[in-house]
Amino acid sequence: MQRDLANQSAILPSLPARSPKHSTEAEAGAIPWKKFSGRISYSSCNEDSRSELKALRLGAGKRVFCITAGGGRVLNLLYDRPQEIVAVDVNPTQNYLLELKIAAMRALNHERYLAFLGVRPARDRLKVYQNLRPDLSSAAGAFFDAHPQVVRRGALFQGSLERFLVHVARVTHVVRPIWINRLFKFDDIAKQRHFLEGWNTRAWRFVGETLCRRSFLEMFSRDPGFWRFVPPEVPLHKRIFDLMHRYLCNHLARDSHLLQLVFFARYVYEPAMPIYLLPGSFERIREALKTTQITIVTAPAAAALADLADGSFDGYSIADVSSYLSEADFGTLMDEIMRTARADARLCSRGIFAHRPLPPDHVHHVRRDHNLERRLSFDDLAMVHEFLVGTLQTRSG
Repeated sequence: MQRDLANQSAILPSLPARSPKHSTEAEAGAIPWKKFSGRISYSSCNEDSRSELKALRLGAGKRVFCITAGGGRVLNLLYDRPQEIVAVDVNPTQNYLLELKIAAMRALNHERYLAFLGVRPARDRLKVYQNLRPDLSSAAGAFFDAHPQVVRRGALFQGSLERFLVHVARVTHVVRPIWINRLFKFDDIAKQRHFLEGWNTRAWRFVGETLCRRSFLEMFSRDPGFWRFVPPEVPLHKRIFDLMHRYLCNHLARDSHLLQLVFFARYVYEPAMPIYLLPGSFERIREALKTTQITIVTAPAAAALADLADGSFDGYSIADVSSYLSEADFGTLMDEIMRTARADARLCSRGIFAHRPLPPDHVHHVRRDHNLERRLSFDDLAMVHEFLVGTLQTRSG
């Protein structure tokens, strides 16, 4: 998988999906990943990658392992110009989307990039795609050839989650359209906080909590189960509603790109878009593509790490992968992370609403930064994550 490509970034063909060593896929409750591998589940960048950048402390000479997801999280990490990013996803279509975003970034200026992805209007996306097609792997090209509507409509908003949020936005605008539009116009947190005093009506809370119930999310979001390790005694709908309220009492609504998607299903305030879509960051990241090697792998995270040598990485951005894994598979993943970690490597892991405990064998091998974890959980623009951040103490050390 490793290749020496001096001064140029590499998009390697995606490898066939594999199972981790000692796989526990047959365990009760295991997620049927193959069922979801033919679709794009996430197409935007719903997380706030500023949290990862603060946690991982990347820079020249660093190698980082990153979950692909919508591809934006990989591009955002390029802001710190590491030596290499190994982007991994069990779903091949997520990696195809990353390829498309990279090819477009190399070929288009900022304005055309936003138009091609769907942030701004465009009528020539399929024509632009044909020009980008030779830069994609055969598998990625075949996927988008077979799904031209993803490109034509703007790939940034065509994931299952993003299309689900279209329906959420429609419902919220039927219930309180004027209130929502006013909320996103505030540029003063004190005034926004005062405005929020009237938001918690019985009708509004009923709508919000209905949209956030486990049964509703499972039926309409088509997510494999990001809340499966949230304790059943935690009312999911109340937790989401309360986290959103806490966020809005301390941060401007319009500064969250996730809230923009929730209430508008698009970006209505461009200065708060994900890092790689911002004008200044776009140019910096585009330049980083010339020097940072990007290796793309389709496999479960633990299987991808199992193919690599000891001491391979300085950082691990594993998103909320732990939320989806069984206890045994989470333990296997942490085994591989510890084996492939360099001295003082950094780990940044997210958990939906709560972060599950580390496996007992690894508790004493992660020097956690609890203060940073709390700050990130409070300030992260995605607002629904708890963090596990720390320095890995390899067993050899």
